[in-house]
Amino acid sequence: MAMVAFLLSSCSPTKYVPDNSYLLDKVQIDAGNSEVSNSDLNKHLRQRPNFKAFGIFRIYLAVYNMSGRDSTKKINRKLRSIGEAPVIYDPFMTYRSEKELQAYMKSKGYMNAEVSSSVKFKRKKRAEVVYNVMPGDPYRVGKIECDIPSDRVLDSVLHLRGGWPNTKLKPGMMFDVDELDAERERLAKFLRRRGYYHFNKDYLNYTADSTVGDRKIDVTLHVKPYSKVLPNGDREETNHNRYRVRHIYVTEHSRTEQSGEELHRDTLDYSESMTLLSQSKPFLRPSIIDDELWIETDSLYNEFFVERSYSRLNGLGILRSSNIRFTDLQNDKHEVDCEIDLYPAKPQSFSFDVEGTNSEGDLGFALNLGYAHKNVFRGSELLSVKARYAQEAYSGLSEILHRYVLDLGGEVGITFPRFLFPFLRRDFKRKISASTSFNVRYNYQLRPDTYDRKSFAGSMKYLWTWRRFYNYTLDLIDVNYVKIKTDPSFDSIYSADRYSVLRESYSDHFVMNAGFSVTYNNQAQITKDNKTYYRLAVESAGALLNGICHLFVKKEDEDAPYKIGHVPFSQYVKFEADYAYNQKLDGRNHLVYHVGFGVAVPYGNASVVPFERRFFGGGANGVRGWSVRTLGPGQYSSDGYNDFVKQSGDVKLLMNVEYRTKLIWKVEAAAFVDAGNIWTVNDSPSQPNGQFKWNSFYKQIALAYGLGIRLDFSYFLIRFDLGVKCYNPANIGRNKGENPSRSDLLHGPWRFYGLNWKDDCAIHFAVGYPF
Repeated sequence: MAMVAFLLSSCSPTKYVPDNSYLLDKVQIDAGNSEVSNSDLNKHLRQRPNFKAFGIFRIYLAVYNMSGRDSTKKINRKLRSIGEAPVIYDPFMTYRSEKELQAYMKSKGYMNAEVSSSVKFKRKKRAEVVYNVMPGDPYRVGKIECDIPSDRVLDSVLHLRGGWPNTKLKPGMMFDVDELDAERERLAKFLRRRGYYHFNKDYLNYTADSTVGDRKIDVTLHVKPYSKVLPNGDREETNHNRYRVRHIYVTEHSRTEQSGEELHRDTLDYSESMTLLSQSKPFLRPSIIDDELWIETDSLYNEFFVERSYSRLNGLGILRSSNIRFTDLQNDKHEVDCEIDLYPAKPQSFSFDVEGTNSEGDLGFALNLGYAHKNVFRGSELLSVKARYAQEAYSGLSEILHRYVLDLGGEVGITFPRFLFPFLRRDFKRKISASTSFNVRYNYQLRPDTYDRKSFAGSMKYLWTWRRFYNYTLDLIDVNYVKIKTDPSFDSIYSADRYSVLRESYSDHFVMNAGFSVTYNNQAQITKDNKTYYRLAVESAGALLNGICHLFVKKEDEDAPYKIGHVPFSQYVKFEADYAYNQKLDGRNHLVYHVGFGVAVPYGNASVVPFERRFFGGGANGVRGWSVRTLGPGQYSSDGYNDFVKQSGDVKLLMNVEYRTKLIWKVEAAAFVDAGNIWTVNDSPSQPNGQFKWNSFYKQIALAYGLGIRLDFSYFLIRFDLGVKCYNPANIGRNKGENPSRSDLLHGPWRFYGLNWKDDCAIHFAVGYPF
């Protein structure tokens, strides 16, 4: 990466700048004392310099300059199409930018704004432009009135709560044209949600009176009458009417049906309000469609209900798409008919894939088979069946048929696109988009000379959305039973106290837990520049079983744990929190911050948290200077051995900062700094220096930095990250002494020089952003 940056920076950016012309090297805007941000003003410049990755390297220009002057060669044309031609300073474009900036400032209330520019020509054919914005005193809104001539119904509706009384226009605010236009759109939407089917913002306009003085402008909002088209083609102005939905017609199309094809369809009157048309037996039960629709007959037209119906229908996995439209019946009752078209997706699918694995030289393969049915009971229920066979050699390819790790697994799950819970009112279930899933899993693992492990699991969970961008998950019950048979040679080696965590992880255990999580994610909000993500989750296991056992089971040994089927059950509570903020610097640059925290505490019937519920350090989504499960806990060091069982903890802290910049084509680069670690709640002989302590934990926070390359294909993103250790808490105390040698310094916690690629760097491959 450093070599690429050097090559790009060493290429002259003015290679294709003609004589007597100048490369637009830099543009600055001085907005004076106005309230308008420079980022908003930048959008109105007619000429901006070539894009710079990380604010330093002109990547696109460098690619363009790599092309030769012979435009007939394909490679030269390709480089120029990928790259970006040098931006040549143009005085006319500078003049146009002045006018655009001035017009924008006036639209924001600075009616007397003036904009000028100055140009500085530098050596090596470069020019710098500075725009000086003199905003002047701003104009503000004075009195605000609403004029609705001779339409008492519209006047009463518009003055309901949420209409004109809640106007965003306030006396004393800046006279902002964008805010005025946004208020027109808001009021138009307010009326379309209250029956006014034909209403749009063009029926609303303003008059502004600037003669009142003192730099104030009185604003009056006018509502224009409805322009009705008569049968003879003439137009007549009349009052706006509120429309009611008369009937709903649902048409189910087949997957093989051609667009516009006229087919015979059977008619089913599901109710007095809904008619279903299909070629044969409906692929969706009418009751399911009725539950997903917010549109109701004999009720006022409501645009919000239409949007919600779209969202609910498109959330059904069996539907490829849907279309909702209305027909004005043009009768005296002012009614509309609702027509809905449903287009099905392919209901069944099979999947089969083969994987090749390589774990530190041990080669292997895996076979995965899957089947899915998206409409198993004609209610858009998703049935999924998965099977897996994996085999990995213990030491090289020659041993794969004799000494190998075997992994067999199967899973069956079904998801219903609704709440399956008694006593819930129909209105409540319609207001939220929910699903209920059931899952049963089995896994068998065999490791020679170590153990064979059988795992049975089952779960039931609810997932739903309540408000926009909020997602909730309730794990009502998740049961996991693990039966392990260890080899005698394994038992003899790991019987010492220092391997207590390892023994706990390789013993029979039973986990029955429940959990709840809430996630907020507005990444899909296109109109918002800065995006936020956070997740809170809590999980508890064993409390109910422990209470039952206390009531009905009498132990012979008070210190022994309670058991279910001769197997101790786990008891713990776990909490996790994640927060990420994506700050948009400009169209191609983002700065992302992330903080994560978690704690799991065993109690009652258990002394440790189950291995699969503990936290791990390092990896592609953690502190990226370490490989997955090789960091921590605390100052604990495995001294280079694969010790992932003992490198687990009960407390997690993670902090990241990442700068992302678009390069060329679908390539994106990133520079990041990661910090964090894991710790144990209790002191354990098998994990020395791993316990969380308030007076020392901050000294044990690992630090790493690195660079990454990402390939963004819109629907998925492939990520390659190179992380380098900067501060390794496992090396604390290794460089002590009065006169430490350079060798001792190299093995201290800080790593500024003498980096070892094998020990101090980690390469990660992943799909999707880390946060």
